[in-house]
Amino acid sequence: MTKKASTNSYDEQYFVPKPPAKKERSRVMVFGTYDIIHPAHIKFLVEARQTADCYDCVLIVVLARDSSIERIKGHKPIFTEEERMRLVSGLRVVDYVQLGNEGEDYFQIILDIQPDFIILGYDQLLNDTPLLEFIKEYQLKIKVFRLPHFESGDLSSSSEVRKKVLEIYNNEKNNEATEE
Repeated sequence: MTKKASTNSYDEQYFVPKPPAKKERSRVMVFGTYDIIHPAHIKFLVEARQTADCYDCVLIVVLARDSSIERIKGHKPIFTEEERMRLVSGLRVVDYVQLGNEGEDYFQIILDIQPDFIILGYDQLLNDTPLLEFIKEYQLKIKVFRLPHFESGDLSSSSEVRKKVLEIYNNEKNNEATEE
């Protein structure tokens, strides 16, 4: 599938297409920050597509806004939402990237895109109950799955990557100071 720029100027600037208006293939929606992309992110995205059991489905990543990350996680992301959109859209497994909504309209994107599946990560803070109530209220036919934790090496979270980078940096600084 070739990624095409949408008519939306914001998306066009970052070459991030929108899902097709016509629903020809199953749509799989995932949510996330994707600040420092690591092997567990890739594994999750591949598993999301496989969980939906549709090789020819459309994988849509809804990317958390910078303001949402700061509010929920208590810190700013390393990469801006624009940079993260470019990074995630460059992953072969991803078909479309869309910035999430802020505040009260958090679930509006589900109505806009109408996915067939929503796949949640084991560690996502999103409580299933409000999501399921929203789906029921709007009588949507969406299957929701939460993937179990899977091991993907020592650096399987952005926090672990940050710690490792700081550890290496501090060790190098200490070695430089010792050599002087």
